[in-house]
Amino acid sequence: MDTRAHGSPQDGITLPLAVPANARKGHPIAIGTGGLIGVLITDRITADDLKNPAKANPQGLVAGQASVFLPGISITLRVNLPAALAQGAKVYLQPDGSYSDLNTGVNVGWKVNGLLAVRANS
Repeated sequence: MDTRAHGSPQDGITLPLAVPANARKGHPIAIGTGGLIGVLITDRITADDLKNPAKANPQGLVAGQASVFLPGISITLRVNLPAALAQGAKVYLQPDGSYSDLNTGVNVGWKVNGLLAVRANS
């Protein structure tokens, strides 16, 4: 599958995401306003953390990010999503095969880091 970006046979995937300053490791947060929930599995990285050689920071995270577990998301896909869709926006597959935030198609997931995070079947 040439569109596959990330995947997991488990109950979800973990991705680096920008999170609010008050987000806490081990607690759920809302990703955008589309109903996507994540759980921080690392602390949020600050600019000071990155400058501190004594602090062990998770690899690849930048200031403002944490590693966030997304329960129920088992795959992300590189597909053409509208640039105007916000992080965490619901994504609908339209009858013409395009993707949008219009509730006139099938809800297939959320926009996460520019990718389509496919939701679990319900």
